Amino acid sequence: MRSQALAGLLRRIEQTGRIASGRFPVFADPGSGEWTWSDDRAWSSGFWPGVLWLAEAATGEARFAALAAESAQRLQARTGTPTVLRGFMFWYGAGIAAVLDPNRQAQADLAIAAARSLAADFDPAARLLSPGTQDASLYGWPRPGACIDGLPGTVPLLAFAATRTGDGRLRDIALAHARGHLALCLRPDGSVAQSATYDHQGRLRGRASIEGSSQDSTWARAQAWAMLGLAQAAHLAGAEFTHPAKRAADWYLDHLPPDGVCFWDFDDPAIPHAPRDTSAAAIAAAALLKLAALGEDQYRPAERIIDALAARHLAAHGGLRDGCYEQRNGLATSHELIWGDYFLLEALLALDQVIRPATL
Repeated sequence: MRSQALAGLLRRIEQTGRIASGRFPVFADPGSGEWTWSDDRAWSSGFWPGVLWLAEAATGEARFAALAAESAQRLQARTGTPTVLRGFMFWYGAGIAAVLDPNRQAQADLAIAAARSLAADFDPAARLLSPGTQDASLYGWPRPGACIDGLPGTVPLLAFAATRTGDGRLRDIALAHARGHLALCLRPDGSVAQSATYDHQGRLRGRASIEGSSQDSTWARAQAWAMLGLAQAAHLAGAEFTHPAKRAADWYLDHLPPDGVCFWDFDDPAIPHAPRDTSAAAIAAAALLKLAALGEDQYRPAERIIDALAARHLAAHGGLRDGCYEQRNGLATSHELIWGDYFLLEALLALDQVIRPATL
C-alpha cells in the first residue's frame, strides 16, 4: 500500500508540474483533481517546490529539480514579506534543497536571505518571532503575540543559515523562538493553543485557537505544527526540547480516533460527524518519525497513521484527499492540500530511507 501511495503522489506531482505554468497549487477538488492556484504570495507556496525537491530525491530525475528551482526562484521577492510564515515558504521551498544537495548554492542563498530577514523581526521581550503585519491583517493573529504556525520551518531555516554562514546569532534566535512558543502555546496537559498574547515583559496574557472550533479547543493542525516544530528543535538542541516534543506527541496519540486519522479539531462537538484533516495527520506522522529518529521508538505508530492515509484517503489521481483547510470559513474542507501531499511524501520517503527525517 505504501509503494502504491508513493507512486500515486509522484504521478500527481508530475501531472501538476505539466500545468503549473509558474503558479503554486494550494488545494484541489478531491474528485476532479482540479487545483485552485495562488501566486508566490500564499503562505503555502513553498510546499510546491518542496514536493518537487522530494520527487527528485525519490526518482533521481533532474526535471523535478529544474521545476523546483524555477518555482523557488519565484519566491525571491518574498524574503522580506511581513509574515512569520516565511519559515514555511523558504525552508520547504529552498532550504531543504540545499540539505538534500549541499551544492545547490542558489537555493542556499535564498534560504539564508529569508532567514536573515526573519531574524531582523525578533522580539526581544518575548524572545520570539511574532506574527507580522500581514498575518495580523489576513488571519487575525495577535501582534505582538505567538502563533504556533510560525514554529516549524522557521527553526530549521534559521539553524541552516547559521551553519552555512557561521552566524551563531541565527541559531540563538532559532532556539529562543522555539522556547518562546513552548512557554506560550503548550498547555500543561500537552495540548496546544494555536496562538497566545503576552505583556511588555513577554509574560503570558492569554491563549486562543483562532482557527479551531472554539477559542479553547485544540485545532488538529496546531497540535501537529507544534509536534513538528518541537521535533525539529529537539534535533537542533537535544534534551531541552525532546521532553516537550514527546508531551505534545503523546497528547496527540492519546486523543486519536481508533482509525488513526484525526478530526480537524479534537473538540468539535460534531465528532464523529466532523471533517477529518488528513493534512494534520500527515504533518503529525512526519513529526513522529523525527522523534523516532532520536531513538524514541515508541513513536513508530507513525507508520499506522501513514498506512491509514495510504489505505483510505488517497484520491484516484494520486493526491491525499480529505484535508480540511478552513472549516470555520467552509473553505476546502475535504480536499487535497499541497502541504498534506508534501508531508505524506516526506514520511513515505523517510520510511523508505530515501531521506533522513532528522535533516528536514
